[in-house]
Amino acid sequence: MPTAALKTLGCKLNQYETEQMREQLQRLGYAIVDFDSPADLYIINSCTVTHHADRDTRRLARRAKRAHPHAHVIVTGCYAEVAAQELQALPEISLVCGMADKQRLGELVRGLSPTTRAPGREGADPGEHGSHLITGFAEHTRCFVKVQEGCNARCSYCIVPDARGPSRSVPPDEVVEQTRRLALAGHPEIVLIGTHLGQFGRDLPEPTDLTALVRCLLALPELQRLRLSSIEPCEVSTELVGLMAEGKMTREPELCRYLHIPLQSGCDSVLRRMNRPYDAALYAELVRRIHGAQPAAGLGADVIVGFPGETDEEFEQTRQFVSDLPLSYLHVFTYSPRRGTPAAAMPDQVPHEVALARNHVLRAMSERKRAAFAESMVGQTLGVVLQTDEGEGWLRGVTDNYLELRVQGATELLHTLVTCAVTGADAGALTGRLL
Repeated sequence: MPTAALKTLGCKLNQYETEQMREQLQRLGYAIVDFDSPADLYIINSCTVTHHADRDTRRLARRAKRAHPHAHVIVTGCYAEVAAQELQALPEISLVCGMADKQRLGELVRGLSPTTRAPGREGADPGEHGSHLITGFAEHTRCFVKVQEGCNARCSYCIVPDARGPSRSVPPDEVVEQTRRLALAGHPEIVLIGTHLGQFGRDLPEPTDLTALVRCLLALPELQRLRLSSIEPCEVSTELVGLMAEGKMTREPELCRYLHIPLQSGCDSVLRRMNRPYDAALYAELVRRIHGAQPAAGLGADVIVGFPGETDEEFEQTRQFVSDLPLSYLHVFTYSPRRGTPAAAMPDQVPHEVALARNHVLRAMSERKRAAFAESMVGQTLGVVLQTDEGEGWLRGVTDNYLELRVQGATELLHTLVTCAVTGADAGALTGRLL
């Protein structure tokens, strides 16, 4: 029986698409093994958001070929889309597979032979969309459903529109069927994902929107819990906030009291250089409105430090802005130049050591915010999806508002949604008691 190993780098979209490839290969008769095990095929689903992600792809390809010289190494994903020739020049790689070709990976794999290199199909249209619903999500309790991909925005630092193409929505009936299948497969939480999630439905023959899709999914009797991944601040509708504010996680199904809303900078001059379509005042008003409607909601933000030209004063504006908002955590990124983006050619690139120091400042603030948010949950009742066994009778899971919670319980409860009373908090994590 031939064997294949898959490795995913980057975003939730890549994780979903890796599952699609996994099932394609299984239908061809491949046994799926761990990436560190001997295999006939090694498939790396790449990311190209930072130069570190590019480097990780090349490192993994070399490592797999060095350990298993007779295996084929395939690279797909965003790095393969924007730098196909660069990857094809590496002798370790047998096949470079762009975004459109992910959906026909099985066909391409059949064309490989021990003596023939199969170059990637240059010029593949990243806008091609195929329907390949998956039956499960290997090694995941909470699973992802892709509802949209691609992006029409042109943030000055971002290479993703070149890698993923323009915004395309998955037809709503396919999203409903994919969600139903995964719920029936036993996944207690479904996370809706997209490159630009809030753009869902705008390009369809019969236009719709994300809120309408959420309402439709919440009507599925098989669904237990629904979560949204990252959504842009200009696309968080009042109706969507209302749906989230209704949730108390004491019945099923409900929309998680959680939103991750990218900020990138709290300084308007930096936001303009980033070509972001909002100002700090709009973002602050949105976050405070959500917090007012549902104080128990987990609210996260992305922040980029060290963007070209960011002065000490501009960073201080961001630091103070974030400090004042009722956010529960931050994802902090140090700016990474991407070849071909306007920001890469901007003057006054910030020295790496300066950007790194700013990163540490905001990460420390994020830890303080997470700890304070966790403390505010003591005495509350929360729904928890139990994911891991920590031993000695302790199980760990994630609450609807995106905090970790430990509880004592039988291992039979793993991979289920339970209700817990929060009894304590320490360093941003909760302890609870099963109800």
